Amino acid sequence: MLCPKCKTSTLSATTVKETQVDQCRTCKGLWFDERELSALLAADAPALRPLARGNDAGDLTARRGDCPRDGTAMLRVFSAMNRNVVVDTCPACRGIWLDGGELAALVGA
Repeated sequence: MLCPKCKTSTLSATTVKETQVDQCRTCKGLWFDERELSALLAADAPALRPLARGNDAGDLTARRGDCPRDGTAMLRVFSAMNRNVVVDTCPACRGIWLDGGELAALVGA
């Protein structure tokens, strides 16, 4: 899958707490298939530190992207956990994209 934001890197699979997520090597954004993010948020914050290392990607954060799974235009919505974080979500497959640094903002890691 190609990164929906920087479009320069394919996403690499990584496993945390028995949940496989995809991360962009360039911008450090994260793709969560349906229910993966909620499963990880139930885990303790130290387990999420390897994923939460990304930094705010500046202009990429405000850019709309297409779902890396099915190409549908993603919607940008405020996170219920932290209204300062805007997540990108696919209305078709219900996957969620977090830009670099957004996971850290959600979990306080």
